[in-house]
Amino acid sequence: MGVTPYAQYQRTQVETADQGKLLLMLYEGALRFVGRARNALQEKNGEAANNNLVRSQEIVAELMASLNLEAGDVAVSLFRLYEYMHYLLVQANINKDETSLDQVEAMLGELKEAWSSALGGSNAPYAEDQVKDTTETTTAKEDLPGQKEKSGAFSGYRLGLREKEALKNGYKRVNMSG
Repeated sequence: MGVTPYAQYQRTQVETADQGKLLLMLYEGALRFVGRARNALQEKNGEAANNNLVRSQEIVAELMASLNLEAGDVAVSLFRLYEYMHYLLVQANINKDETSLDQVEAMLGELKEAWSSALGGSNAPYAEDQVKDTTETTTAKEDLPGQKEKSGAFSGYRLGLREKEALKNGYKRVNMSG
């Protein structure tokens, strides 16, 4: 079976993207799979929920593996945050419960916004299907009871120039090839 033009385009996008864009792609992918898992859980489709939660777990694990922990406290803090997100995703998968996904989604969204800002504001999704999926995820988050704002999982967590530089230096690699 041949490679579709769209699959080839996606592969080229990943292979030619710089580290910052790859990080944004990882965040977008994780958010997309968390959104799909949420939908599958609501539809009582355990298999689809499992598949999407495992995919999001793999992305978070890749984010953890790509950190250079010798770069300083920011990298160590990010590792701990990713580790917690991974734990929540595993718990959501075990318990087939979407309440953990709210917190993961908020953290991923806020980190994606922070990285986008640090990289110059390029916050646009990279593929047409990601635009749709990201919108669905945002809509689901906005409909949560008691949710007053889109982000704020770590209220007061804003990157200064020193932190932005530490983040840029804190990633040793981002490997999308698996």
